[in-house]
Amino acid sequence: MKRTMRARTSGFTLIELSLALVAGSFILLAIYGVFSRVVHLRDDVIERTREIRVRTHVANLIRNDLRGARYSGGVLAASLVGGAQAQSGGFPGYLRFTTTTARDVDHGDDVASADIQEVEYYVTADPGATTGPKSGQLVRTVSGDLLAPTRQTPPEEPLLAGIESMEVTFFDGNTWQTSWDVSQDPTLPQAIRIRLQPVGEGGGSRKPAPIEVLVPWVTQVTIDPNVKTVAAGPAAVIGTKPPGNGTTPPATGTGTTPPSPTSGGATK
Repeated sequence: MKRTMRARTSGFTLIELSLALVAGSFILLAIYGVFSRVVHLRDDVIERTREIRVRTHVANLIRNDLRGARYSGGVLAASLVGGAQAQSGGFPGYLRFTTTTARDVDHGDDVASADIQEVEYYVTADPGATTGPKSGQLVRTVSGDLLAPTRQTPPEEPLLAGIESMEVTFFDGNTWQTSWDVSQDPTLPQAIRIRLQPVGEGGGSRKPAPIEVLVPWVTQVTIDPNVKTVAAGPAAVIGTKPPGNGTTPPATGTGTTPPSPTSGGATK
């Protein structure tokens, strides 16, 4: 009888084992919940970091193209058009201009070897959008065959998804204008501002802060033999007479050749 009592006191009953298993299960569930939350937070941080890097790259790309923008009023560098009206992609916002910084070998040898390239930015429909029909993607096109008899349609380069609109405004020295076209008025703006509006998460009405790029328009003149007047700087007028008493630009020597931008006739 004594041996039986000692054997029972040295082990665990079925109820004790069941309670231990239940407690262990709760502990494991708690650890799994914490681990899942940590993994989810890590993935969220990685995704947000990737989005920030992509948006920074796009902003730097736009800024670099605008800093290298050129306009002569001639045949080659003759584009500066933008506004709120959609022209190519169906979403609000459009900008086209000529620049010297879009030499990308991925767009072909014509672009890589061209001194002047025509760049377009606009928002088009995103085929892989998951946040509703308002979600588009910002695209960029680069064309280097500006003097070709028949210009080909350049391919679209997707830059940033999840964009619903692009706001382009131009500073004329007094106010911000919502559109600009040098073919109608050959004056140049003093600055260009682009705002990209991302869609809200899940297509909701709460929208994140826009991506803004503001670039002053400086030293953006390419001399063209068809242009009678060389002008440079903010809001420069191309193809008109400069202020002065004479009817021709002042010359640097005894001839009648207008001064080059590096010899005092224009501002760098």
